[in-house]
Amino acid sequence: MEINKQVEPASGFLKIVLTLMIITAISGGILATVYSITKEKIKYQQKQKIEKAILSILPQAKQVDEVKIDSYILYKCKDEDGEVSGLAFIAEGPGYQDLIKVLVVMNTDLTLIKGIEILESVETPGLGDKITKDEFKKQFKDASSVLELSKNTSEKGDKETVIQAVTGATISSQAVVNIINAKINEIRPFLRPFP
Repeated sequence: MEINKQVEPASGFLKIVLTLMIITAISGGILATVYSITKEKIKYQQKQKIEKAILSILPQAKQVDEVKIDSYILYKCKDEDGEVSGLAFIAEGPGYQDLIKVLVVMNTDLTLIKGIEILESVETPGLGDKITKDEFKKQFKDASSVLELSKNTSEKGDKETVIQAVTGATISSQAVVNIINAKINEIRPFLRPFP
């Protein structure tokens, strides 16, 4: 009788393990199916979000064409006459909490930033997330393609190159400036002359 008691807990454990494996397999299958069904819709929504942001930054653009140059995905912004009026790209890099993804819209010779939009950020609520606010983003409008960050709010530098850090979120502010500067320097050699 003692042998039967020792066997029962093992078979009970085996039943639990098998049940959990079956539930995990079914859940994984459902998740994979949902992902495959929604993948294209998610891509489409992301593309729409990018185009909407570009058109809000560069209102004279009436059409946005996605182009691939080398390994870079860029967006040509065309006016109503079909002339290229700007260039946009996505820059991403580490922030204080996690990855920050920034849409940068520039003039065609990459000397002037027309504006930015923070596409993704999970910075600290109430502090670092202020990089997503218009007060911070508007500093990039018509800014030089070579940026620096000022941590002193009373310091007034050249409007075209100096970006004021968000109080309490210097790391996040510096991250945005570094991400933009690095991406511009990275893609500039591939875009001479553009378009």
